[in-house]
Amino acid sequence: MVKKLKVIIDYDDAYLLLGIVSTFADYQLVHHINKAMGFNFAKYQDFVFHEVDKKPLPFSWYYFRSDEMKIKSFLIANHHPKQKLLPGYRQIDYLLIIEKSGNRSELDALTATLRKVKGVTGVFKMNLSKIKGIELLLEKNEMHELSQIK
Repeated sequence: MVKKLKVIIDYDDAYLLLGIVSTFADYQLVHHINKAMGFNFAKYQDFVFHEVDKKPLPFSWYYFRSDEMKIKSFLIANHHPKQKLLPGYRQIDYLLIIEKSGNRSELDALTATLRKVKGVTGVFKMNLSKIKGIELLLEKNEMHELSQIK
């Protein structure tokens, strides 16, 4: 009999996912985040995502890396006129994915500062283990990063 091995990855140790509610367009929100937090998010080619048997759709994609804080951050729009990137989170306008290796207290302070940014009406820490298809999203985001950042 063949044994099946299953790999269980705890994404909560490697990533922080924040859901942002904002009425601003992506470029306006990024401008205010960069100004208020000292970040330098830059726009890259749209993130094209599709699930099995669905048409690929583009979502705005921004990238910022901080060697000082030891983080990489991705701001991705959660909406397209035809569907949401994360359909179970329709109220979320943007996803801020932080690939973390930095200090936990710095990340908490970052979240608190983000809540004060002009145009942000809500910031929610999202539990990665409860999001359907998060593995695929994180994998495709990493592949998109590799294709865009040189």
